Amino acid sequence: MSEKLAVNEHYLNRLVEAGETRGVEATEDIVSGTGIKLVAKGAAIDARTRDRLLQHKLLRPLEQSTRVVGGVASRPMDEVARALIHRHPLLAKLCDEGRGAQIEAAFTSLRLTVSLESLLTLYADQTPEKLEHAVCVSLIAAALMLNLEPTRPLQPILIAGLMHDIGELYIDPAILAPGSVITSEQWKLVAVHPVIAANLLGELPGAGPLVAQAVLHHHERLDGFGYPRGLRGDAIPLSGQVLGLAEAITGVVESGQDAGRQAGVMLKLMGQEFDRRLLDRVSRASKAGSAAEPVEGVADDGLLDQASTLTGRLQALLNIHEQMSTMQQSPALGELLAKVEERQKRLSQTLSSAGLNFSGDVSARGYVGPLDATLRHEISVVLREVQWRLRELHGQLVWRAESLGPTEQQRLRSALAQHLEAGLAAPLAETIAG
Repeated sequence: MSEKLAVNEHYLNRLVEAGETRGVEATEDIVSGTGIKLVAKGAAIDARTRDRLLQHKLLRPLEQSTRVVGGVASRPMDEVARALIHRHPLLAKLCDEGRGAQIEAAFTSLRLTVSLESLLTLYADQTPEKLEHAVCVSLIAAALMLNLEPTRPLQPILIAGLMHDIGELYIDPAILAPGSVITSEQWKLVAVHPVIAANLLGELPGAGPLVAQAVLHHHERLDGFGYPRGLRGDAIPLSGQVLGLAEAITGVVESGQDAGRQAGVMLKLMGQEFDRRLLDRVSRASKAGSAAEPVEGVADDGLLDQASTLTGRLQALLNIHEQMSTMQQSPALGELLAKVEERQKRLSQTLSSAGLNFSGDVSARGYVGPLDATLRHEISVVLREVQWRLRELHGQLVWRAESLGPTEQQRLRSALAQHLEAGLAAPLAETIAG
């Protein structure tokens, strides 16, 4: 219990920054675990109180004892939701099928408690796009949940969508900065952000166990290659699957053009990761959306070379699997290698389906001469998705090596360095999903 009430330095720094721009005040006396009053009710939380708070463990969580002034409620989220639906055809299709009015009504009636609004405000203040991201995840999650369970109350999944990444507030901002490349130790910090958020939300007024459960599991995948626990199958609650797919599709929506086509490619790679009913719902929306999308102009310079490079990296994954399979394996290593093989095959099949799984010079690839606009576009979409997936897989392998014994851990790291890591180190934003 005392660990839970220790003040997280990164969260407190963000709270102090908000105090300088918006204002933050204590909603009650903030008292240490030994009974010392550290901050009086109504007092400002600023740089002067920062060190004092860090020196003590608190009687009550700081999140329940503070309020950010002028939070996100000053920009009504139902207006943000309507603007997003109007702007993004794929999002509009997902929120359609006769349930758009129900989702909009649920969003309009949603009210956040002071604690939740303050957390969401700190999250949204990180970058201008954060609030729209949270609202988009919330909308898609509600649409997917309605498709499977029309009578389930929408409020828990809407709140879970808005709050799904507040665990970021407890991570060093340098790790999350655009372009940062993370170490395996830093990856572990990132991988527990759903646990941090779930522990907090489970006890906060206005959230509770249902919200916490969805947030805790939104990076888990049915094939067992998610995090933080690597659960598989029925061990992952439906709400976690809904929230995880909603976040993945939000990334496609936010990418701008050709969202429908990108979603179609992504779905081919997700067959073993999410409930088929959820994937089918997104598939219907992506087909309807892509039919109306203009073909984006893409230069063909380097596209085929990129495809050849990706093919080489997929072969490198196979080499790692073969090299590690020759040694005596613990059950943990055997399971990990099976997952690597499964994902390698899926990525290779995606390239093959686009005619891109090849090696050698251009004339041997079956593409001789200039590519037409449609083919260039389709190739670029496939390459973007496979490249992102490879980087995600690399990050997972680096992190999961930590769970192996010393000998297996060293051999896996050596195999990664030998076969895969050249040119594949990736910024965090390109390595994890949200």
